[in-house]
Amino acid sequence: MIIGFFVVGAAIPYLIINRIADYFGRRAFNPEIPFDVDLPFMAWMVIPYLSLYLYYPAAAWLGNKNDVMWRQNIVFHQMMITSNWMCFAVFLIFPVEIDLRHLVVGIEGSGWEAWYVLVHGVDKPWNSWPSLHVVQSTQIVMILRYWYPSTTRKVWVLQTLLVICCALLVISTLTIKQHYLWDAITGLTFTAVTWKFWMKPCLDRLKEAGAQKEFDTLMNA
Repeated sequence: MIIGFFVVGAAIPYLIINRIADYFGRRAFNPEIPFDVDLPFMAWMVIPYLSLYLYYPAAAWLGNKNDVMWRQNIVFHQMMITSNWMCFAVFLIFPVEIDLRHLVVGIEGSGWEAWYVLVHGVDKPWNSWPSLHVVQSTQIVMILRYWYPSTTRKVWVLQTLLVICCALLVISTLTIKQHYLWDAITGLTFTAVTWKFWMKPCLDRLKEAGAQKEFDTLMNA
């Protein structure tokens, strides 16, 4: 149900807004710097890029340890969808075209070509900043680290692998020419600010009996 809620509340609206921005084709500014062009294209990095779609079920399925975590799971996804809509607003108000796809070369006839056809077919190059790939993946990493702190060596190893995978995902947005450096930086900044001042305080509050009672009342209304 949580995954379905996310599809309806975030994925479908994203596809619509992405195509609206593409239709109007209005560029508010150009954040491109030499780094964006000079960074080598790496075809294989499409793998960590597409790994984002494993993060969604991970967050939904792993937030079930107890009743408090279930409440946090629902509220986290509500906040995640709301934060996505904040990004959608930027896509419409300050649109930026990602003019880098001409740098995707050398994949014709290779096993990578179909994957790039898929990626470019789903995303029109108007999903610039803040990068949703970066925002969504780092938000999910934050909630998983919040739920499962590194209290044992096993969890520490898993957390370290999670952070490494997320770092590769963030880098992949640049190396497969889907985003500018500006997009990644603003995505990381957005996650850091919203997590510290909004998401984490709300999740912490759900540990209190009063907040749990209020949550249950609203859910049963």
